[in-house]
Amino acid sequence: MNKLLTAAIMVAILTSGNTIAKEVTADEAAKELANPNTAMASMTFKNQFKSYDDGSEVKLTLFQPSLPFTMDSGDKVIFRPAVPIIHDDRSGESGIGDIGFDLVFAPKQADPTTLMAFGMVGSLPTGSSDINAGQVTAVGPSLFYGKFAPDGTSLIGAYTSHLESVDEGDLGDAGKMSITSSQLMWINIEQGGWTWGSAPKVEYNHEIEDDKLTLPVNFTVSKTTILGGRAWKFGMDFDYYVEKNDLYTPDYMITFSITPVVENVINTWIHK
Repeated sequence: MNKLLTAAIMVAILTSGNTIAKEVTADEAAKELANPNTAMASMTFKNQFKSYDDGSEVKLTLFQPSLPFTMDSGDKVIFRPAVPIIHDDRSGESGIGDIGFDLVFAPKQADPTTLMAFGMVGSLPTGSSDINAGQVTAVGPSLFYGKFAPDGTSLIGAYTSHLESVDEGDLGDAGKMSITSSQLMWINIEQGGWTWGSAPKVEYNHEIEDDKLTLPVNFTVSKTTILGGRAWKFGMDFDYYVEKNDLYTPDYMITFSITPVVENVINTWIHK
């Protein structure tokens, strides 16, 4: 079922209309896709493999569309849901996980090298009970600030958020969530559509008793190219966790991502 869902989404992408990609080069698309406040709509598939201390493994596909809506003023409203499709959790079960999302407002800046956005993050109890999901509802604030180098060859920034449970379902205290996280980024933008750098996600879990901090060493590399009139970004991430809670966090995680740029038909319709 999970594989069929992934295949259906890919078919929908491939059969959608022409995109903004036909108007840009691979280098331009790579720079735009490195920007969390990009005006390009895209659909990212992150195929992740996680390995834990006890020998268990997790295999999943994280489906993350990015849907920006541009206002006449140049400000943007950006909606990014995230649907985890679990192929094999640590106990051999599979299913759809709880849907996460972030919704931000990105005001146009007088300095085009400055990036800023603020809004909210959330997690909805939509997942399958087979993988111990479908109970907790959580929301919280978010803030992004970033800066491009004057020549556009690098980006540094941080996307910080806090997720607090507001409904734990039948789990009670065991379902309480209070996590502060910050996605740090240092991305270098090279010729030929290449980018490389580091984008670790640092987390602090206020609810657990021990080893509250999660700190990975991350390396990321990607290649953007134009295929069939559409920009495609292919990426690989490696995370090695130097500080973690052994119960919840893997030793390491490998991610292979595929991101096609798509037409944002709702945004197009709004501006007709």
